[in-house]
Amino acid sequence: MPIDHVNVRCTDLEKTREFLEEVAGLVVGARPNFSFPGHWMYDAQGQAVMHLVLATTAPGEAGTVDHVAFRVDDFAERTKRLAAAGHVFKVGEVPGTGIAQTFIAGPDGLRIELQGIL
Repeated sequence: MPIDHVNVRCTDLEKTREFLEEVAGLVVGARPNFSFPGHWMYDAQGQAVMHLVLATTAPGEAGTVDHVAFRVDDFAERTKRLAAAGHVFKVGEVPGTGIAQTFIAGPDGLRIELQGIL
């Protein structure tokens, strides 16, 4: 199960974007039409590896890494197993992409996103 991306909460989107461009060589690219501000930062292979979102609370209060996302080939089966194990989550869709996603809360506030096709 490969890591798809890391979502980072930030209070200054442009400063964080500039930092990632300068230090990691990432570039801003296409981003679905979410209802909140952010940037998707792409690597040289064209993968959106960092998703930046505007923090609604200071990152120090909840951490800067909001979640880690994994791409899975068996999304429907995996979410059935998670539900059967008692995990509570909602399945949604990345706007305009046909990609299903869900977020599962873990210990100490760790959030995991699973992405796949239903």
